[in-house]
Amino acid sequence: MKICFKFSDCRLSIVDCNCPKNRQSFAMISKTLHIFLIVIAMSSVIYAAGSMIYYDPTIKNIIQNDCGRCHSGPSRYLMDYDSLKMYADNGILSAMVQGPMSGFAGNDAATIIDWVNQGAQEKPPAQPVRFNNQAPVCINPAVPLPNGSTRQTITYHNTIQAILAKDCLRCHSGQFRNLTTYDNVKIYVDNGLLKQLVQRGGPMHRFACQDSRLIIAWVDQGALP
Repeated sequence: MKICFKFSDCRLSIVDCNCPKNRQSFAMISKTLHIFLIVIAMSSVIYAAGSMIYYDPTIKNIIQNDCGRCHSGPSRYLMDYDSLKMYADNGILSAMVQGPMSGFAGNDAATIIDWVNQGAQEKPPAQPVRFNNQAPVCINPAVPLPNGSTRQTITYHNTIQAILAKDCLRCHSGQFRNLTTYDNVKIYVDNGLLKQLVQRGGPMHRFACQDSRLIIAWVDQGALP
């Protein structure tokens, strides 16, 4: 007699596997269990692929609806990604939506916390840009290096400040990613965003264009003031 285990009526019992009735029962259970495991595996893959939460548009809309009334001014300003990310990184955002601000966040608190735990990303990773060997379209002419300057002497005040004033301050002199001072620019140097935006393939490369080589060189040299 071949011994097998059978689960029936919430009980595990020992039965004879050679019995035709038991063999049929085991075949059905095995097939059902196999299908069940496949469904679970597929569900996990689908959930993992579709569960990433990004600032734009999900968290941005939540913050505007739940928090904008009080946090669109100077007190803990939360109306742009960089401001919100600071509170996500230091733990204040999660603590607040689970604590004193839970009444305002409501059911959105779980989404905010999931976003923070996933790394508080702004957008899905950008796809590589193909230029087909064509020269980039430059909106602004390049800023020349100062007289006598070399790659080792690029600083914010002798080169980068003028580049940013020409290429960037039309949009970045207000609250959104303000680039009007060295200290403000240094924030985006330190978190890697400045280099990512202006390098070839980045969304701001068409504005910086040839100046991007100076910005990147400045960052790589330590972003001297």
